[in-house]
Amino acid sequence: MDTSRRVTETVFVITLGALLIGGVLFVAGQAAGLVAGQGGWLDFFNNFIKPPICIAASVCAVAGFLLSYKRLQKQSPQQQEATTR
Repeated sequence: MDTSRRVTETVFVITLGALLIGGVLFVAGQAAGLVAGQGGWLDFFNNFIKPPICIAASVCAVAGFLLSYKRLQKQSPQQQEATTR
């Protein structure tokens, strides 16, 4: 596997994990803020947690798009014999 694909896969996995964990944290924090009636919590999660999640999601999407292009495999030429009856 070439180096650029390995780097792209690593970026994809790291940003995917970050956005999934951040998303769970964001939703749980918003829910807790609503239940507790704390508007400051909602502002905190919107101002400080959401922007990094959106950046991670964007980077992950670009990396996933780049990974969708498969590298052409070198195939050994094999001769197939035609079978006739």
